[in-house]
Amino acid sequence: MTNTAIRIGILGAARVAPYALIEPAARVPSIGVTAIASRSLDKARAFAARHGIPKAFGSYGALLADREIDAVYVALPPALHAEWTIRALDAAKHVLCEKPMAVQARQAAEMAGVARARRRVLQEAMHTRFSRVLQRQCELIRDGTLGPIVHIVSTFRHPNIPMLDEDFRLQAELGGGAALDLGCYAVSALRYVAGEEPEVRDAASRGRHAELDDWMRARIVFPSGATGTIECGFHGTFEAKAGVEVDCERGAVRTSPGGLLVTREGRGAQEEGVSSGSTYERQLDAFARQIRGELSEAPGPEDAIATARVLEAMYERAGLTPRGTHVSS
Repeated sequence: MTNTAIRIGILGAARVAPYALIEPAARVPSIGVTAIASRSLDKARAFAARHGIPKAFGSYGALLADREIDAVYVALPPALHAEWTIRALDAAKHVLCEKPMAVQARQAAEMAGVARARRRVLQEAMHTRFSRVLQRQCELIRDGTLGPIVHIVSTFRHPNIPMLDEDFRLQAELGGGAALDLGCYAVSALRYVAGEEPEVRDAASRGRHAELDDWMRARIVFPSGATGTIECGFHGTFEAKAGVEVDCERGAVRTSPGGLLVTREGRGAQEEGVSSGSTYERQLDAFARQIRGELSEAPGPEDAIATARVLEAMYERAGLTPRGTHVSS
């Protein structure tokens, strides 16, 4: 791959695409958004005109057949991620797949296997992993001065995300529910900061109907003996909150409005400012670097597989049907 901008097409005229891809791509010279595909050609053309995208396609397959496109951004409902990511990889495209990469760990593993076989980049669009605050928090835990982790709480909840009745997040068969939509952020951050894989001991959920989780909380334990909680929700009587709280033997690290609040034994709590910047821009830069064969801070597909395992266990422990119903498109 030369230094020419990587030409990326979007599968799905989704609401996430402008702020997660189109707008940050305008500030990342190595990425150029050149095409959009929808199941409706009129919708694709309207989306293209609104966002200044040169090409519009009336089917996802037509976009994948375009040899002038180097990579695709999969912005479809989660239940469609595996099918269309694999189709894109088979069409020799690199793939940036919106989170969660798959609704089941076995699907994520299959996607990763196809990417290896086709020698193409597959990256989950878990933009929060590019947060400087989260990365600094991880550094403080890993340097050992605070001692081993005792308890960790990872939370990602918003009490009233606006959604129409037909929103895929409200349809279990499309991969809806708070755990897949927001819990994936909480699980990914928890695993990253802890540096080990959790076991889900139990979970509880609430939802507007039996198979949909508007809110979920899981209790976990790590091989080291540390304990923790994962909480997520997109509708309920709770306050908005996002971040990781870590208690160690000799201190604690919590997110704060300006960065981090660090408590050290004998020194009390101190604010540490951390410049955040755009996680979406860093995500795209990392994607481009991988495609060019350069060093990148992007987690590999194996990370998405591990997150999917935890999410599956949360659904099982909460007594909900595991996500993964195949949906034809």
